[in-house]
Amino acid sequence: MEKKLNIQITEIFMAKAGKTGWDRCFHGTIRREKDENGNPVVIGKIKVKDGYILAKAEDQWKLGEMLDDMVLMILDHNLHGNKGVSFNRYGFDYHMN
Repeated sequence: MEKKLNIQITEIFMAKAGKTGWDRCFHGTIRREKDENGNPVVIGKIKVKDGYILAKAEDQWKLGEMLDDMVLMILDHNLHGNKGVSFNRYGFDYHMN
């Protein structure tokens, strides 16, 4: 009788604010799925300050660029300084900006 392992593989991902220095790096996870048309997509979720940034792209390279840009907007341009329109779902605030 075969014994099945009950494991889940998690990929760790990093977003970096700017091209120099490693003092503004944030880690999170990515998961790979397929979209409604069957195309592969990568979804990233990274904790930055008191919240999370989420992005979806066709590969990890594009996803990395998007998450890096979002970290810069939060740290250098006060993206979430004004909460604006948001909603709370599953214990998280989702910003519509």
